[in-house]
Amino acid sequence: MNFGVILPNFGPGASRMDLLDTALAAERLGFDSGWLTDHLALPQQDAERYGHIFEVLTTMGYLAASTQRLRLGISALVLPQRNPLEVGKQLTTLDVLSGGRVMVAAGVGWSEGEYRNLGKDFSNRGERMDEAIRLLRTLWRGGRVISFRGKHYPFEKVVFSPGPVQSGGPTLWVAGESDRALRRAVNLGDGWHPNARSPQILREKLEKVAPMLAGRPFTVSLRMRVAVNRPPKTERTLAGSPDEVADQLRAYQQAGMNYAVIAFEAANQGERERAMRLFAEKVAPQFRG
Repeated sequence: MNFGVILPNFGPGASRMDLLDTALAAERLGFDSGWLTDHLALPQQDAERYGHIFEVLTTMGYLAASTQRLRLGISALVLPQRNPLEVGKQLTTLDVLSGGRVMVAAGVGWSEGEYRNLGKDFSNRGERMDEAIRLLRTLWRGGRVISFRGKHYPFEKVVFSPGPVQSGGPTLWVAGESDRALRRAVNLGDGWHPNARSPQILREKLEKVAPMLAGRPFTVSLRMRVAVNRPPKTERTLAGSPDEVADQLRAYQQAGMNYAVIAFEAANQGERERAMRLFAEKVAPQFRG
């Protein structure tokens, strides 16, 4: 089991120092990765939680220069809101400059107003998402001079250099809880990255695609909230003593999860780092080796 940490690049209290301190703490405590959340231009009615937010690709570059080992990911990049050729160049550059530490979970997004603010079509975002993933794969595997004959993003003989450090490009998961997102992940991605619901729902969904995944490396990574020795804020939060949280994680693991991306519930940075340390010392070792 791998464990990642949601980094605080969003929310009313998000700050440069909290971002940096959380990433450094995650690296020091042995977490596998740190994850940034993406939004660009939410309308006011959709911006209660994500209105104050640091842009993910810029922030990833800052954190890549400040860390040594920690892998850095986006959970989740709203890919159809961006030009995928530009995104491919940005992620490749980050992969090279970080020494091959870039990961990304890509999703279609949910705010029609944000699409409208960015001048993007909300109605065909799924179709453009599929093409954008194929485009990224072509860039990352296609050599130095690349053409792509897509419906939405065609280009001819683009010089794409340098290529990514990671063979085949950065790890690319598909985010989203829907059956369509899972099918997209199976067909186009290296893994699936939904929000945590219940182990039973996870098991049922994975059983439907099990024949397509037989013998194939595939990551099932859930984004979840955890409160160790603290009262939970939501009914979906994994909460309780370290052993109780570990038991809840095992239920997800038995259902098919092999990578947990965790938001630690905390009122301030000190509480966040204490929660991370408690998890790293009392919960994570139960899943190592």
